[in-house]
Amino acid sequence: MYELYTDRFGRTVRLTFDPADYLPAGHVLIVPFYQGKIVFTRHRERGIELPGGKVEPGETPLAAAVRETYEETGARLYAIAQIGQYIVDDAADGRLVKSVYRAEVEALDAHSFATDTDGPIVFDVLPVHVKDDDRFSPYMRDDVYPRLLEVLGLIGERRRA
Repeated sequence: MYELYTDRFGRTVRLTFDPADYLPAGHVLIVPFYQGKIVFTRHRERGIELPGGKVEPGETPLAAAVRETYEETGARLYAIAQIGQYIVDDAADGRLVKSVYRAEVEALDAHSFATDTDGPIVFDVLPVHVKDDDRFSPYMRDDVYPRLLEVLGLIGERRRA
């Protein structure tokens, strides 16, 4: 069963936490935890966001999640598991299917970030209300991010219709 949301660009987002609904994914989003705190990254153009990206040809989504998180944050992952998936249908870009993973971080390696990010960001206080916070990427400023925090037990669940 899908939950429906609208993203910052006016597109419908279908979100599910039921493995029976999962489709083959071409993108990944990771919620990595280091010492009990979420590791974000700073995209050089978009702002603060969770690590993620495209699944490369011949790569599994799980392998992409590990690779993307390391490339964008230097985080070495373990205990990684898929917790959800969302689908965005866009007339111009077609369908985007993104698998969402939760993972633990073994270590944050210091390295040069040759990708489009500037490395890891770990907040002392978890940012929850980011919809109107210009420091955050537009991809973080919809209802999917707080819903993920609810599912992960980091904030209380809202009453859902």
